Amino acid sequence: MTPEELRERARRKLGGIRRRARDPRFSKVMGRFAREGLLVTNQSYRAHKNALEVSDVLWAGELEPRLLELLPALVVKRPSMFASTANLPAELAEVVAHLRRDEIPRDFRGIPGRAVHGWLRRVGQRGKAPSRLKAFRFKPAERELLAELSKKLGVSETEVIRRGLRALSSATLLSKSAARL
Repeated sequence: MTPEELRERARRKLGGIRRRARDPRFSKVMGRFAREGLLVTNQSYRAHKNALEVSDVLWAGELEPRLLELLPALVVKRPSMFASTANLPAELAEVVAHLRRDEIPRDFRGIPGRAVHGWLRRVGQRGKAPSRLKAFRFKPAERELLAELSKKLGVSETEVIRRGLRALSSATLLSKSAARL
């Protein structure tokens, strides 16, 4: 390939990139991400406050990879940014499922899984991973005890269970250390 052919190919590629950057979908996505303070750009985009289509973010992510890096964490922690998160593409749904379990997903469209996972604690409620629903079957006496403890302590029933787990863990560690002595 000659240098002139390479220059021509690069010129056409640049023309395509510029055309895509002027597309309203790209401007809308970048405007929303910039408005939310998720991305800093050297160009100004009109602030967009409406919910985005996930497909538009995926499309714009081909031009701006930072969008793809943020998208899975936003689906988990800020789903209200999107019109619907019900029918996600299979690849994105798999990454989101891993993030919901606070696991490092496989690479997503060229973005390393560790980079995608890193955003999980930086968006939404900062520093917090998503909580995971667990279902327990309590007998009536246990439900009454849980409600009574919740009322006495002034915390939710979930917090009573969390405190109980921490206390049991501490007691177990103490008994193991005492047994070693």
